[in-house]
Amino acid sequence: MRPGRAILFGVLGAAAISLLTAAVRAAGVPISIEIVLGTLAGLQAGAAFGLGLLIHLVMGGLFGLLYGYLFENVWDHGGASTGMLTAVVHAALIGTLLGLVPQSHGLVPGRMPDPGPFFANLGVAGVLTFFGAHLVYGAIVGAGYGHVAAERQWAPTGRL
Repeated sequence: MRPGRAILFGVLGAAAISLLTAAVRAAGVPISIEIVLGTLAGLQAGAAFGLGLLIHLVMGGLFGLLYGYLFENVWDHGGASTGMLTAVVHAALIGTLLGLVPQSHGLVPGRMPDPGPFFANLGVAGVLTFFGAHLVYGAIVGAGYGHVAAERQWAPTGRL
């Protein structure tokens, strides 16, 4: 396993999610993974966004490690397509956990709106953004991590 690559591309993938959701916010859909994460610590406004972004990037690196482990030891295959398939499972699990936000977050629903599972309370745009951004994450991690040892072993000319 290549943990350095896994962490690096996990962080880059999480940054891509944040950039994509920022663009969607600018278009009028109030999706913010960072605010949900940052306000868990009791912070508000800009401080919450900054802490949430940091938490999101760290989680991206940790999920990158998990993806690398799965590429090497479970799937025996790496690359963008494998990353995207892994991201579907990742998004399904995390999106389900988002449904528990009202039970675990002190500001929801009183001072902050409940995002709902998969950000469903933001409508179709919230759900599509959530899944689409995670597909981008998976593609970045998978492409950045590259081919795994099992694939390199069977490469006919070493081109992998």
